[in-house]
Amino acid sequence: MQYSDIVLKAKEYVIWLLKDLESKWYTYHNLDHTLHVFDQASYLAEKEGLNEELQEIVQLAALFHDTGFIKQYDKNEPIWAQIAEEWLRKQWYPEDKIDLVKQTILATDPSLQNPDNKLAKIIKDADLDNLGSKEFMWCSLKLKQELENIKWLQISTDDWLKNTYKFISWLEFYTDTQKKEKWPIFEENKRKLKEMIKDDDNG
Repeated sequence: MQYSDIVLKAKEYVIWLLKDLESKWYTYHNLDHTLHVFDQASYLAEKEGLNEELQEIVQLAALFHDTGFIKQYDKNEPIWAQIAEEWLRKQWYPEDKIDLVKQTILATDPSLQNPDNKLAKIIKDADLDNLGSKEFMWCSLKLKQELENIKWLQISTDDWLKNTYKFISWLEFYTDTQKKEKWPIFEENKRKLKEMIKDDDNG
């Protein structure tokens, strides 16, 4: 896949920005996650038929979508948008496109449902791609470990499984591509998670 100069430059900047997150106990929201979201967003943008200009918007949003973690852990979506805005302005990126990048970043807020445009649908699907992956449980445990590290918590496996199932039970994929390619695995992951909860309750 070909990327524009601004995307390649942004990728280099974000790699530098996030390179130390994992050493600070970010076992899930780290550079690996960001690069995975970037790759999946790029793939979905192309498969969903976006033109090159809009593909670039999605790719930039994906790269910056977790950069706020360098400043604070909770409610950091506006920080991500601000970091992207400041960097893109230094590159003389057009203001109307900066606004689109920011809007797309803010769509990754987990509390926001029913995205109303294709850019938001693509980035939400890319950000939650692990739900439709065979690595789902591994990613889930990495997130549990991260919360325990950052917030000094002790979360029982039973509580984690139940809360995870409650969280994902209302989630969905929004793009046709993601529904077609990942929905069956997502359903299987939910089924396995529910079985684990039953087994734990019976044990």
